[in-house]
Amino acid sequence: MPKSALLLLLLFSLSSPALSGDKLISVSASQRAALRVSTAPIAAHAGAISVGLPARVVVPPAQERVVAAPMAGLVTEVRVAMGDTVRGGQVLAVLRGEELIGAQRDLAQAAVQARLAEESARRDEALFQEGIIPESRVQSARAALAQAHALLRERRAWLRLMGLSQANVEAAETGRRLIDSVALTAPIAGVVLEQSALAGARVEAAHALFRVVRLDPLWLEIQAPAEVAALVKTGQKVGVPGTPATGSVLSVGHAVSAAQTVPIRARVGNPDGLLRLNQSVSARLEGVAGARQWRVPVKAIARQGGQNWVFVERPGGFEPEAVKVLSQSAQSAAIDGPFTGDEMIAVEGVAALKAAWQGQ
Repeated sequence: MPKSALLLLLLFSLSSPALSGDKLISVSASQRAALRVSTAPIAAHAGAISVGLPARVVVPPAQERVVAAPMAGLVTEVRVAMGDTVRGGQVLAVLRGEELIGAQRDLAQAAVQARLAEESARRDEALFQEGIIPESRVQSARAALAQAHALLRERRAWLRLMGLSQANVEAAETGRRLIDSVALTAPIAGVVLEQSALAGARVEAAHALFRVVRLDPLWLEIQAPAEVAALVKTGQKVGVPGTPATGSVLSVGHAVSAAQTVPIRARVGNPDGLLRLNQSVSARLEGVAGARQWRVPVKAIARQGGQNWVFVERPGGFEPEAVKVLSQSAQSAAIDGPFTGDEMIAVEGVAALKAAWQGQ
């Protein structure tokens, strides 16, 4: 009898118990030898729930600042370059502009108008108390004073927004001193990741000149299979193999992407600066307490009905057992399943056992 015909006969004989509703796939010693079915012990998977999950390094939004030109003007000095480490408050560049002079002049005028409004209001209050003027006139004086004070506060705020110190604002308000340039400083300590400021270049208001970020700690945007994400909890430990970066899970996404992955966000320390922004890395998620995790050869797993299965050796044959694949490499896979650790599973001839189980 040809070998192919013998295999078909064996598959037919194996499929009969499965078709009768028996979960056990009966396999005799001769059938097992003919189908070349071999087994290996299931191995406990210690350490991590998943190794090698793809992740991207990103900076938390709270650790990023953009330094923009507060006014139109001329960049007269640039004191840092892209990649430099800076301190909070360190001068990055100097910007000179006519608008700054005009804003200080407007502040001085607003201060004068406020003082005149105060004097007028006091005079009208006194005249009203003596019954010399009507109440409507004193109300007008009060309204004018309120408007003058509002304009003065606006002018002060505008100069502070341009980057002037409180001392310079006070000097401009009294007319003692006017300045024609402003120092642009780093709002936080960090690294200059982007720089568009060039000495001698004119810039418009709100033009971004520097991007400063703090690179410790950082976030990992991890893409995990849905079955892995189902086992991940906030606070779970995370690491990046090959680096000292460790941390914990911040959140687990609630939606699955087109690639059937779930986004997991983790915060990790970066004390040695080995992680770089936008770097692609592999993330390690530590195991969930109490979870049953095992390592098996990839070829031991069969896919059927949208589920992953392994065939466990039982007296008289093999029994299909549903498992969750937590992670997978070229040779092995980490799975979650109801095993004790004493089981033997099929690692060769799995396709034949699957065919018999399906009744083919």
